[in-house]
Amino acid sequence: MAYHWLRNPKVIIFTPLVVLFLTLAACGGTAAEPIVVEKEVIKEIITEITIEKEIIKEVPVTKIEEKEVIKTVEKSFVVTRAAPTQAPRAAQTGKLVTDKLIAVLQVPTKQSALDCQVTGSATVNHRPSVEYLLGVDHATGEIVPMLAEEWEAADDLRSFKVKLRKGVQFHDAFGEFTAADVVHSWAYYTSDGCKASYSDYFRNDPGTEIDVIGDHEIVIKTVERPALLYDYWLSEYRGVPISSRAQWDQGCPQGAAQYEQGYCALGEKAVEANPSRTGPYEYVNFEKGVSWTYDRVPYDHWRVNPDFAELEIKMIKEPATRLAILLAREGNVGSVPRSLNQEALDGGLDIVDASVEALTTFILFGGNYFDSSLEAAYDPMPWALRGEVGKKVRMAMNKALDRDKINEAIFDGQGSKQWVASLHPSFDGYYPEWDSKWEELYGYDPERAKELLAEAGFPNGFEVREKLFVLSGVPEQPDFMEAAAGFWEAIGLKPKLEEVEFSRWREKYRGLETQCCVYPFRGPAAPIATRVHFYFSPERFFRAAVTDSITENKNKALNTTDPAEAATLWKAVADELYFEVYTMPLFTLPVQAIIDPEIISEYIFLGPPGGSYNNFENIKGVRK
Repeated sequence: MAYHWLRNPKVIIFTPLVVLFLTLAACGGTAAEPIVVEKEVIKEIITEITIEKEIIKEVPVTKIEEKEVIKTVEKSFVVTRAAPTQAPRAAQTGKLVTDKLIAVLQVPTKQSALDCQVTGSATVNHRPSVEYLLGVDHATGEIVPMLAEEWEAADDLRSFKVKLRKGVQFHDAFGEFTAADVVHSWAYYTSDGCKASYSDYFRNDPGTEIDVIGDHEIVIKTVERPALLYDYWLSEYRGVPISSRAQWDQGCPQGAAQYEQGYCALGEKAVEANPSRTGPYEYVNFEKGVSWTYDRVPYDHWRVNPDFAELEIKMIKEPATRLAILLAREGNVGSVPRSLNQEALDGGLDIVDASVEALTTFILFGGNYFDSSLEAAYDPMPWALRGEVGKKVRMAMNKALDRDKINEAIFDGQGSKQWVASLHPSFDGYYPEWDSKWEELYGYDPERAKELLAEAGFPNGFEVREKLFVLSGVPEQPDFMEAAAGFWEAIGLKPKLEEVEFSRWREKYRGLETQCCVYPFRGPAAPIATRVHFYFSPERFFRAAVTDSITENKNKALNTTDPAEAATLWKAVADELYFEVYTMPLFTLPVQAIIDPEIISEYIFLGPPGGSYNNFENIKGVRK
């Protein structure tokens, strides 16, 4: 028996590529309602003027009653699929054209071989060697077994019995994976010094305790509250990377007596030099700012045997340079902005879309700290003023944006409509009753935007500081922020573009210091509970818009085991975010990879985990 989160993609067709040109002068689809099926059953389921730049160089419900009742919640979500998506091809025979695969990706914000020293998209460089308790079907997005063969949730959704896979080996002869490695990995990942993006979920909310039943059986307990989507958090979407206790313990010859916070922290240096994990590729080398290299494991891997014996991930900051490397056939797979797609195609390269429409991209108003717990940090710019004044400013800035032009000129028309920043329409990020208010609240109307500014008391506008930085999956962020600057200037605002290293801005939003500015971001298509928890909670990093009512509804939703009650509460949160115009939603987007068809015959990848580019072990090579 298991508690699972499922997604069933459907096909959509995007508009053709267009000629790129954005006129920044004033001028002048509704998402399908997601299908949600909930069942309570007893069964087993495996289922972007004048620009000033401040350069910072640091760089129906059925109940079946039996003797033992275990609650299983099965949901089917509709997720739009990027088109076209590769269908699996028949296996090729013959010899590979090359044994080495070279990926060309942008430089992540954080770089380290240690799981607790990287965040978000930087984990893409770890994923060739990392595994989690639960996996994700890379074609459908469905959660599937990985290092855990079976898992089941208790009726109160506060404990989860997990049976671990037997016979899985750690790299470099560090032995077989057991329950002890899970306990160690959780202790490391939830330690106070861990900087990983989702470590605080497992550390504090809902928190974690693990009981070991045997070498291959554990019970994971959530300390603070029930966890309705816990299998999502256990999976490679967001899960805890499993590392070898035996390797870490080399730093503690006296054993547990030398442990700190439940693990051998003294083993960190040796692990950083050569981390032992369980994935199909094993670590060889990491040169900061340059590359990662991996070798295929020298044995039959339990999950998949990659085609390519060697994997190199080159890190290149400039998009044009990445494309040049790919066109020169010095790289086989990589990422470039969508505006460079045609150049890539003209050069004989191919474009492959992720299996699901994996990203959302948007602009956030800084300093929307309305929650009473953040009163000390409330120092508002006009958009963050309380009441109707702030709302009219937020409406004006939204209505100044010609989203259709931004989509066509910057995203090749590939963007689908988004209603609330970070929320995907297929995961409670859209409700039909919102349609009638879109034009009033968000629809492009520069003249009405000017009127709203005057009504709010800002007829002469005000300075809008915009932060510019790039994140994986949406390299176009600076472009649409520059476009936004032009649109805002057209209604009388005074945009100021400030280029900043993301790591510096990350410190600001984590430190409640975003009041000055508006800034771009992106996120994965994911359940609303995870997005609200991450972006709209006073205790989390972003606090993109936090109010007492959002916090109250969020906490109630997180603490219920009733899916219907949770859905009602999440709708209340989404309604508030939408009707109060707390964000600047832009688009949902497919993740795309550029591949060399002379080297790669097939690349099926999911998209959301690690920001975009993952599942390199799935790449099939051309054989002759």
